[in-house]
Amino acid sequence: MISTVRDWRIELMQAHARLFDLTPGEPEHSFGYPNCKDGWLDILERLCTRIDTALRADETFEFIRVKQKFGVARIDWNGDVSDETRTKIGEAINLAVARSASTCEICGAQGRMYSNRGWLATACAEHAAGDPVPVRPGFENVLVLRRRPGAPDMYHARYDRGTDSLTEVSPPLPDPEE
Repeated sequence: MISTVRDWRIELMQAHARLFDLTPGEPEHSFGYPNCKDGWLDILERLCTRIDTALRADETFEFIRVKQKFGVARIDWNGDVSDETRTKIGEAINLAVARSASTCEICGAQGRMYSNRGWLATACAEHAAGDPVPVRPGFENVLVLRRRPGAPDMYHARYDRGTDSLTEVSPPLPDPEE
């Protein structure tokens, strides 16, 4: 009897086929195959749904890379889209990156960044390895994000898990003790 192992990554790619260029017979070798653990499935499902909704009929989009890097989601893509759609895709990616920074990659529970011998990962207390990465008081869940994909302008935003939203905040003042 042949046993097949269910792979949510392939199922996600198939469910959002417009966003992925699936390699026939070897979808796990496709560009954009999510190289992250189970806890981020919901993040990627939300991301794909937002991008699907943003795309117009005549626009093209393809994930190039979806992975965990430095403890957060790293998402690269290519496509032919309008400036308006590019902005919406950028917003969807920023939300996914921000959510990944507070979501355990293992189980999907609320988490935080940990450093284990220089390797960064976002985890809940149960799945944490290493030491919590210190956060400046008042800047919990604040990330530096790109305003538009490919543009140099950056901004600080606080992520709210409850509403799955970002709010722009002022950057921190220089620490007088540094």
